[in-house]
Amino acid sequence: MKKIRVCLTGGATGGHFFPLIFVARELKKISQEKNFKIEIFYIGGEPFDKKLMEEEGIKVYVIPSFKLRRYFDIKNFFDFLKAPFSFLLSFFYMFLLMPDVLFSKGGPSSIAVVFSAWFFRIPILIHDSDSVPGLANRISAKFARKVALAFPSAQKYFSSKEVVIVGQPIDERIIYTPITQEDYERFHLNKDEKIILILGGSQGSQFLNEIIIEILPQLLKISQVVHLTGKKFFQGAYSYALGIIRRNSPLEEKKYKAFPFLNNEDNLILMKMSDLIISRAGSSSIFEIAALGKPSILIPLPEDVVGSHQKENAYYLQKIGACYVLEEANVKPHLLLNLIQSILKDEELKEKMGKNALNFYKPHAARKIAEEILVLAQFK
Repeated sequence: MKKIRVCLTGGATGGHFFPLIFVARELKKISQEKNFKIEIFYIGGEPFDKKLMEEEGIKVYVIPSFKLRRYFDIKNFFDFLKAPFSFLLSFFYMFLLMPDVLFSKGGPSSIAVVFSAWFFRIPILIHDSDSVPGLANRISAKFARKVALAFPSAQKYFSSKEVVIVGQPIDERIIYTPITQEDYERFHLNKDEKIILILGGSQGSQFLNEIIIEILPQLLKISQVVHLTGKKFFQGAYSYALGIIRRNSPLEEKKYKAFPFLNNEDNLILMKMSDLIISRAGSSSIFEIAALGKPSILIPLPEDVVGSHQKENAYYLQKIGACYVLEEANVKPHLLLNLIQSILKDEELKEKMGKNALNFYKPHAARKIAEEILVLAQFK
């Protein structure tokens, strides 16, 4: 029986990690359908959830991670020292494991792995999730055989490469699973009342937490609010929120639900329940919102924090009428509140935004990437 060995890299953040998991699942499905063996392993910086990766049957080989900063920071010195060791260890693991193909999701530590694979003439596929590709992927593309993209607008950055537009891998098992009464009961939500979901990204957002809590009394008059604060902000945000609610609208306290962090499946379940989603503009969140056909307000991270990709992602969706964008520098409590109220009160607008979002969604991205990986591995 033929055996294919696939190496993954670039899973240090949630936005990179979960697509690797979804692609790995599709690779295993195809191996069962086509009756061949597959071995999947990961080489890269400490993955976002090493335990989950190992539970998925993916062997993990960790190398020192370093960051590519285009500004002065004392950490640049220490990362400069780590980089050679990262490259050496990548070469060692690549020689030891010798995969048939490498799939990279990007991120600084992926560069060492990509270069090592190129050195050993291992075919490389990279995937970029954003409308403005990250620096690591732009560097890695020089060594890649093929580039897969989530946003068509990113194609101009890879004009010299073979490019396929596939969308963003998301957990489609949950997307197509109906919501049950038990789901509402598990989160203590009333299915007959509107639900606003606040997503601050995998790390949480202190800015988003503070501005939402400031308008909570008004929000709770028109909707239930589910608030994902981020682990490190949870205690402070939750205590602050309860204080605000008990002073201004104590009878509405049961309509506010806060969580530090939830797994990807629970996030999607809550998104399916929601009438409106307020979120950062990471690619995974955008494509999940689009797949579910939900209206949204996107507040991208500022350019001086993450670069321009979240801003460009968000405005791409606003251009097609799928969301409203508020830039952090311009967000004021009353402005956000007025926008939320206008969307929730206008059923025709909600439906139109949801349809436009759904039209943007590109289904089966993980499957398409898995098939491209196997083509590069010369599987017939």
